[in-house]
Amino acid sequence: MPKAKTKGKPRGQKSHETGVNLENRVARWLTSQFGYNCAKRDLARGKISKRPYEVDIHGIKEEFFGISKTHLWVECKAYVVKRAHITKLVESARDVKDLNEEHDDIQKWSPSMLMLASNHGFDVDALGLANKYKIYCVNAGKTFEFAGKMNREDFENKEGSKY
Repeated sequence: MPKAKTKGKPRGQKSHETGVNLENRVARWLTSQFGYNCAKRDLARGKISKRPYEVDIHGIKEEFFGISKTHLWVECKAYVVKRAHITKLVESARDVKDLNEEHDDIQKWSPSMLMLASNHGFDVDALGLANKYKIYCVNAGKTFEFAGKMNREDFENKEGSKY
């Protein structure tokens, strides 16, 4: 009797699940290691863009009884991060920051720190551009390792990104 053929998941669905799993792992890591409250797939409005940006992970760290807040924008990539991904993150964050500076009543946050997490690493040009803007790059393999100039100590000290 011939074996019944089993059909695998469509390619797009598998990629989506891999990305969601990466986002969940990174959010748990940020919460357990650094004390961030993480919202996944948060929306951030920009000054130029009519549609809001979808932020993979919006990390919030409150200090001094909620008086001081650090906002972290994390993009998770289930593939090798290229220079174009860094550029897109910087431009999106600038747009959100511009709106926040102009209209305090519309949105209550803009990111002070930017991070890209990848389970496949970073292109050399991407790391160079990330270093320029002080963006945290994290290799999310079996463990989490910072790549580039911005390291764990900088992250713990909440060294802001320059975009």
